Amino acid sequence: MTVCPLDLLLTRTSVALVVLVVTGTCAFALDTPRSCGADPHVQCASYDPDQVYRVATMPGRAVMIQFEPGEHIIDHGAGIGDAKAWHMAMNDSGALLKPGAMQPETNLVLVTNRRTYTISLADVSASQPATWVLRFDYPDTRAKASAAQLRRQQAVADALGGAQARVPTPAAPPVTTSASAKTSPAATVGVVVKTSASGGDTNMQYMMRGDRALAPTALWDDGRFTYFKYATARDLPTIFTKLPDGGEATVNFHMEGDTVVAHEVSREFVIRYGESVLGIRNDGYAPDGRYNASGSSLPGTARLSRERAGFGTARPGS
Repeated sequence: MTVCPLDLLLTRTSVALVVLVVTGTCAFALDTPRSCGADPHVQCASYDPDQVYRVATMPGRAVMIQFEPGEHIIDHGAGIGDAKAWHMAMNDSGALLKPGAMQPETNLVLVTNRRTYTISLADVSASQPATWVLRFDYPDTRAKASAAQLRRQQAVADALGGAQARVPTPAAPPVTTSASAKTSPAATVGVVVKTSASGGDTNMQYMMRGDRALAPTALWDDGRFTYFKYATARDLPTIFTKLPDGGEATVNFHMEGDTVVAHEVSREFVIRYGESVLGIRNDGYAPDGRYNASGSSLPGTARLSRERAGFGTARPGS
């Protein structure tokens, strides 16, 4: 059958269009990672569970596919098309691969405790230098972090009940020494430390009597917890609460930086270290006062449990 030039021209054009469409489809199917920085061999890509990633390889060069912290390949979670052409090793950071054949092109599937990665191991090209390290950006992780942040903000707003007033951070209490006090540590009974009152949810009306070496540099409560700040290099003493029968019990507490946070508000505390004793009286004690729903002495902030803050199960002492 003879084909006229016009028919031949149309046929060639159609073939060209078909080739163009096929080529464009193939280019769209593969994601070619780009350089993360100055070195083109360290490459980055944005993770998409429906995307196939092209990893450029060449004989004599190893490849590291790196996951996010805490992510690892599960048992039997690595599958490669041509196992004889590749040497593979897994670790807590990702997968290490090294070609063992001159034409190692194949596919690789990695299943982790969080995701599935589909990889095309291809020869290097002019458009993509050899991949030595491939790292991923994770939009799903960023979305979860943003959602958790929004939940925390909502929990804080709920705890604050819309209150926006601001109260200054408690400052160090002024120290006054009675005339009978002496400078030697053995004669410090009679030293009095008193804080000034403050508005809002912060109570700073405390009177202290005893060994000033045990006195905190700041002391306040928020109606829920009592804060003993020790901005010094001294060893921390033991803090007791005075019981109604006159006995003493050690307080439950946790540390926030240089501050001992006692999990209660008491009429009286006793601080001991060796033979040294410091008595503390809460002149602003109000057991029937307004409940501090935010659990914080700083308006505009709230104390949240680890569950409400989006960090999982609470740890002992947290």
